[in-house]
Amino acid sequence: MTMVARPRHFGPGEGKTYKLGRITLTFKTGAADTAGAYTLCEAIEPRDSGAGLHRHPTYDETHIICAGHYQCRLGEEMLALGPGDMMFAPRGTPHSIKSIGPETGVELIISSPGGIFDAFIDEVAASMNDSGSPSKPGPAADFRTIAAKYGNRVLD
Repeated sequence: MTMVARPRHFGPGEGKTYKLGRITLTFKTGAADTAGAYTLCEAIEPRDSGAGLHRHPTYDETHIICAGHYQCRLGEEMLALGPGDMMFAPRGTPHSIKSIGPETGVELIISSPGGIFDAFIDEVAASMNDSGSPSKPGPAADFRTIAAKYGNRVLD
């Protein structure tokens, strides 16, 4: 089956939205929209939230900061990012990103190829719905187990 990119318009707040703890992720485009090229997600991250050190060998990730201030690690380098800054993490590169406030952070995340990051988040969100937490024992799978399924490795 050949995927064909299709034109789409998303207004503010539109897209598939997930609430993961204090973070809100809204997927604007996915593999079906871009013929598998990329996924675009908006992340709204209150102070002291974000993604810990991790890497994924199956997709590249670009973070574009729209609002707020972030502390990031990219490989061995520590970065302070603000509005207009961009961080590119090629597949396999250890990286982290944390909103440091004082305001709420907003970033756009582009993952390429599309479909992997969105499937991962969808499964994590379903796990949280089952148990209330992706790491809480019970019927839901552990966060690290779900991450590993998609080739993601949590490093801290």
